[in-house]
Amino acid sequence: MAIPATQPNVTAPRRGIRRGLQRSEHRALLVGGDVAALCIGVAISLWTWSITAGVSFTWAFVQERAAWFLTVPVWTLALAPAYDLRTALAVPGTVRALARAVVVLLAAYLAVYFYAPRYELPRLVALYVLWEGALLTLGWRLVYIWFVTHLPLDKHLLILGASEAGRTTLGLLRKADPHATVVGFVDDDRQLWGAKVDGVPVLGGADCLADAVARHAVGEVVVAVPHRAGSALLGALADCLHQGVDVVPMSQVYETHLRRVPVRYLESGWLFSSFVEVVRRKDASRVAKRVLDLVGATAGLVALAALTPIIAPAIWLDSGRPIFFRQGRLGRGGAPFDLIKFRTMVQDAEADGPPRWASRQDPRVTRVGRFLRRTRLDELPNLVNVLRGEMSLVGPRPERPEFVAQLEREIPFYRTRLLVRPGLTGWAQVNHPYGDSVRGALEKLEYDLYYVKHRSLFFDLWIVVRTVGTVLALRGR
Repeated sequence: MAIPATQPNVTAPRRGIRRGLQRSEHRALLVGGDVAALCIGVAISLWTWSITAGVSFTWAFVQERAAWFLTVPVWTLALAPAYDLRTALAVPGTVRALARAVVVLLAAYLAVYFYAPRYELPRLVALYVLWEGALLTLGWRLVYIWFVTHLPLDKHLLILGASEAGRTTLGLLRKADPHATVVGFVDDDRQLWGAKVDGVPVLGGADCLADAVARHAVGEVVVAVPHRAGSALLGALADCLHQGVDVVPMSQVYETHLRRVPVRYLESGWLFSSFVEVVRRKDASRVAKRVLDLVGATAGLVALAALTPIIAPAIWLDSGRPIFFRQGRLGRGGAPFDLIKFRTMVQDAEADGPPRWASRQDPRVTRVGRFLRRTRLDELPNLVNVLRGEMSLVGPRPERPEFVAQLEREIPFYRTRLLVRPGLTGWAQVNHPYGDSVRGALEKLEYDLYYVKHRSLFFDLWIVVRTVGTVLALRGR
């Protein structure tokens, strides 16, 4: 293929920017529609209830039973998985998410009904609310899917940089954003001009950026260059901003779609240019988080006290003593502490060599230990570490000092996860299988850094809910 001596001519009259709906706009639209559908569902349920009860459906009747409208935020929380864009735009995914929400809410209401005083809670109206809420939400979601897939709401993007980071961005957008159309790459490598990278044309170098944006009605430029931008490139990006085009770094796209931090594509200055300041702002809620830890750990110790008389004899009969196991881990700032767990491996599991990761089918794990790991009951004694302040309910899982030393040498920014207290559960634990290699540790670090950067009390509560689902589904390692 002949290499063009000059950049391709992309000059053309400017068309309207194809910006499309942003993910936040999709989410706001979905939440607003769900709330409206659920409120109507509760109103219809109360109307149906009035008919079966033989009373008039009046404003006073609705006011006396207005507490049922509190089910709307509960419904919305149960529908949280359906707010993922890929799920929301697919009928099968939407139906599955809605069905899971119905099952969870029905099970929760039945549990409350069972322990409530007799005749205190009605059964029929709860079924009305679930039925009407599910039908109306499904109807609204189908309307949403039809309009979004039939209207010209896609956005045109251009990726700056056709290197590995740029190709990773392209693959991510193709997989995670069905309404993103990548019109091309811009790269200063002349050998790529006029060629195609993964099926997408390279339109030219930085000098043609503004013209390419105008020709293809680009609404967003993703910066995926593995080095600091020069003055010419900065000027071209500034021109794009003046034209109303969004300019975002590749790391932001990566975080938005995968909810992970792209450790492999971060520059050395990233830690001090943005991350540390974000962590400092998040630390403002440290007191509230500690209160949540104390309340949660105290409640969890009740479950530990109830289960220990069952678990302890099972461990003793299966593999003898000790019942509990202490192991050195690193906490916030690298402070060492002893992690307390139920013992799940044979005695002296590492007597024959250096410390090593537990594998998926580790022969050192006992029969009872395998069950405890699948249900994550082996980690219940970690609650003692939470009460001591060595751990939190939610955070990166604490790692052994020997592994931290190794991973620090092989993975950039690994020690950054020690900026916060380690957790009983974490964002990596509910999204990634048990890691038993450096590669697995790298992927878990991406989730851990995302949590450290975006942590909040609501995020912690959502992780706890996800953890309960993991435990009930026996998806532990």
